Amino acid sequence: MDVDEAIRHYRDLRAQDWMGESCTWTVIIGDDQPLLDVTEVATSLSGGAPPEIMKERPSLALDYYRYVNLVVPARSGSHLNLIEPGVIHTNNEEFLQWMSMGRRIWSTSWHIKGGEKLLCVENGETLFGVGEFFDTDRPFGADVASYQRELDIMRHTDILQRNAAALAIMELHGGFRLTAEWLDSPQTVITVDHPIAPGATAPSAFASAEPDLAAHLHEVSPAARRSFLLRLIEQLTDRYDLHVPEVTAVLGHIRISSHPTAGEWHDLAAETLYLAQGQWPFADPTTAEPEWLRWQAAIAVRHALRSLDTGAQNLEALLPARKALHDEWENFREEILALPKA
Repeated sequence: MDVDEAIRHYRDLRAQDWMGESCTWTVIIGDDQPLLDVTEVATSLSGGAPPEIMKERPSLALDYYRYVNLVVPARSGSHLNLIEPGVIHTNNEEFLQWMSMGRRIWSTSWHIKGGEKLLCVENGETLFGVGEFFDTDRPFGADVASYQRELDIMRHTDILQRNAAALAIMELHGGFRLTAEWLDSPQTVITVDHPIAPGATAPSAFASAEPDLAAHLHEVSPAARRSFLLRLIEQLTDRYDLHVPEVTAVLGHIRISSHPTAGEWHDLAAETLYLAQGQWPFADPTTAEPEWLRWQAAIAVRHALRSLDTGAQNLEALLPARKALHDEWENFREEILALPKA
């Protein structure tokens, strides 16, 4: 790979409006590991919740789904590149912790206020990194000496050149060249409107937040879980006026134990993703605007419907539901704990 040529390429690509605002590129190194499944990664990105994966032009999705994480996977051999235009998600501490167990991950990111970062993480430990402004004079990590090549590639006086150099390092490790043409052609797009909550541990953000509830629900019968999730959907749709055609169509299938079509799932995802608000998903529900609470309710409804379509095993709907129903949550906790074990 010609590093200088790659830096020139990414300097030109960074002129794209969205790349100037914020971008993340993460490479999950798959050497000597089973090939990573995109659905597995998508589920982790959502904190264990049922993922939404669609075919879309990333440039078009970026315009339509505002305030939502869009992650575009690109496989190169055993490596999986995750390109994230817009709102940053994959570079957060929880995702790197979740996905780096037994694997090495390279990741770079920045946002509109700065926040530049280049990291190499393995088994939850940062081996090498440079931080704000891609400052190569202050590298950090447990094994900085082993990454002199990357440090030398990053040594430029101009911040835009260092941005481009960080992307060139992603190409070096990911075996994939990011181009404007690729972003403007149909790709697999993972949409995430409820990322991993701060401090959550794999494999379930809900179980991290409510371990006793999660443990109890896994011990009740599938029929009891199904009934509870249906009641939860009814409560959320009634309170937040979510009796929209897209919800009604999917719920109608679920009630008679038939599977919604791919088109119906896509329409439901589009409708609920479009409700996303500019506030970060982890706002305080007691002071949040009604629109934000309705967004959380819509996420919970979609996750619950996805779970019901696959045996009512996934419980992640309860995390956004806890926010939407924050003033009633203690009553729901009691109802859950009263469900008889199988």
